[in-house]
Amino acid sequence: MRTNRRQFVGGALSAAALTGLPMPAIAQGGPIRIGCITSLVGGYSQFGEAHARGMQIAADMVNAQGGINGRQIEIIVRDDGLKPEIGVATARELAADGVHIFAGVLSSGVALALGGVMEELGSVFINAASHGNNLTHQDFRKNYFRVTDYSAMRIGAGSQLMADRYPDALRWGSISPDNEVGRSVIETAGHWLPKAYQSTHGAQVELLETSWVKFGATNYRNEIARLVSQGIDGLIVGLGGTDEVTFLQQAGQFGLTRQVKAIYTSGSEFQSAAALKARTPENYWSGFHWYYGAYKDNPLAQELIKIFRDKGYGDHPDGFVGMAHSAVFAVAAALRTGAGETAAELVPALEGLTFDSVKGPITLRAEDHQAICDVNYALLAGASNADGWEAVDFARIDGTPFAGAPTPGTALAFN
Repeated sequence: MRTNRRQFVGGALSAAALTGLPMPAIAQGGPIRIGCITSLVGGYSQFGEAHARGMQIAADMVNAQGGINGRQIEIIVRDDGLKPEIGVATARELAADGVHIFAGVLSSGVALALGGVMEELGSVFINAASHGNNLTHQDFRKNYFRVTDYSAMRIGAGSQLMADRYPDALRWGSISPDNEVGRSVIETAGHWLPKAYQSTHGAQVELLETSWVKFGATNYRNEIARLVSQGIDGLIVGLGGTDEVTFLQQAGQFGLTRQVKAIYTSGSEFQSAAALKARTPENYWSGFHWYYGAYKDNPLAQELIKIFRDKGYGDHPDGFVGMAHSAVFAVAAALRTGAGETAAELVPALEGLTFDSVKGPITLRAEDHQAICDVNYALLAGASNADGWEAVDFARIDGTPFAGAPTPGTALAFN
């Protein structure tokens, strides 16, 4: 008797159930599952929640248009606790259940660990936040992609912004965590800030020694006293999340934020202004993965904003929402080329891919899988409105000149 495929699959399932053996993963016709691994507790939890929301909104938008070849996208959210070992264990668990596309992650340490196991798991990881320069350079992994800008682009563009807006700020101090992202921020500023002032004004800037702090610190008084004593008129902040909020609050109490002419950060987006409200420093430029106010000309961005507000999530979708949304759209665009969900098919489809996003076209550079896209900053200030703060200006900057040459497997070489 001839056995057709349906009978064979049914028999295999029955045998697996009877023997207790693992059941084979059968994807045909089922949902396309994407694992959202992010941080859902602690000082970065609001960004992790934003990842989950952005990915789900993107999935809903794709599904409403018929999905991918008739298949729906399903988002599975897991917490990594900001710890590499938890992130890796979570990826292994999901991969064993047939999930081989992952996105999200806030921490560069978690991103580095996940990138290191993707090939072993036959999976692909699309990073929607981590900023370490190393991830697409010396620690490049072929199954790792990044859909957002990174420190070289963000701080490079921010340095040019400072030169354009604050030509008299020539003595710069800095504070940053002693981790991969913190070092990337300071390394980048050390290259681009002097170059920006020299090329724009023919001026020399003085970069003073960085105040390095522990990630998760709660008392910055010694570092603030040192920065005040240095007589700086510009400040680079490499802190993020609640670390940045705490530092700026204490810096205001000791007069540092009133002393400087300008502050620019790698990007806690709205978090510090939302917490500090009227105490938000003057001339405080926060970096964004995506600042929604800069994309009134982008229909996809406007649709995301409307859905976000209609769901009652608030009035201000942040860049973590936007880039998580972009990660799903990158996967959808790659799958629409005819690629399958396996890493063997999906990696080549993503390499060199240009896809539409809430930031406009994003290209995943073929050589190192780094997104080439805009860089966004917003000037935030306290306000008398219901939020207690507002964006009074923004900058939408072409990130291409700051992206650096692709050097997969080798440290970034600044141009």
